[in-house]
Amino acid sequence: MQPGAHGYVFGSAEPDPELARLAALGEVYGRATEEWLDAAGLEPGMTVVDLGCGPGGVTLAVADRVGPTGRVIGIDTVDRPLRLARHRAAEAGLTHVTFERADITTWRPAGQLDAVVGRFILVHIDDPVAQVALAADLVRPGGVVAFLDVALCTRAAQPELPLLTTYNRWLLETFRRVGRPVDMALRLAAAYTAAGLSRVTLTSAAPAERGGDAVGLGLAGGDVTSLLPLMERVGVTTADEVGPETFERRLRAQAAERDAVLLNPLVVGASARTPVRRAPVPPPRRGQG
Repeated sequence: MQPGAHGYVFGSAEPDPELARLAALGEVYGRATEEWLDAAGLEPGMTVVDLGCGPGGVTLAVADRVGPTGRVIGIDTVDRPLRLARHRAAEAGLTHVTFERADITTWRPAGQLDAVVGRFILVHIDDPVAQVALAADLVRPGGVVAFLDVALCTRAAQPELPLLTTYNRWLLETFRRVGRPVDMALRLAAAYTAAGLSRVTLTSAAPAERGGDAVGLGLAGGDVTSLLPLMERVGVTTADEVGPETFERRLRAQAAERDAVLLNPLVVGASARTPVRRAPVPPPRRGQG
């Protein structure tokens, strides 16, 4: 998604920091993503849109599930990750996958879809309930609406890492100051209910890693790079305090020295099917005579 659009707080600095952060997200939460998509009930032959697709990790996972008889459309507003997503799909020979640049809050398909999915998107949307309701309107009766999101407030380490504790404070305060929830994962079920979807299936994961090589530490480093301009703008911290050039190296050194266990933020996946609208049953005919 475009920086600043609908409150997306992470940057898209050229060429590498934001794409590296997205790659790390995919690595840390790959298994959680697979479990969420499996629980959503995607089937061969479905037509699915992936909202806020970024470099296409979720899009390609969906493509595996719908197979060559299905169709997957990835939507994002930033050119660079879309170019990478197209390259990945072409390398994999996935001719049933396409990508479009569009605003996910206003995009409409040519016809009804079988499913809408989106990972780490609702946290950046001004009105998550409206976005879930929109997704429900885009799919056919009985179609799938599936979102996965994060509770940023749940990241922790044992033993405590002072730099990680400080980073958590910067991150959470920045989100609060720009009016974004730090616990969107825990709000998903309520958002679905408010959007008129019942019988919500939930999955969850909080991947744990150990030591200075933890991939999740790279997420923290990437967040610092992407978020620092916003952190400074809203008065949370400064570049001199953060030391972005050495931040991740110092954080990894602390984790290695203490052999720390890192608990990455909790993610929750939600999925539901839209109501099947049945045609009204005509009243029985009255008997003759």
